[in-house]
Amino acid sequence: MKNITMQPHFLKFEVVLAHCEQRVSEPSLQAAMNYGRTMDFFDSHNKLSQSGELLAEILLPQYA
Repeated sequence: MKNITMQPHFLKFEVVLAHCEQRVSEPSLQAAMNYGRTMDFFDSHNKLSQSGELLAEILLPQYA
């Protein structure tokens, strides 16, 4: 992932969404988004919340 140039916000969103996908038993993006909203990583407009931003900052170094 380090050679891919992306908007930082999009990269953070993708990292948090991938984290949520790993946590749900059903393999669907909808289930991952619902989990993320329940855990307060995403707001009602599917944008990263403050918690989601913090989680992304923790997870991003793993992908660098």
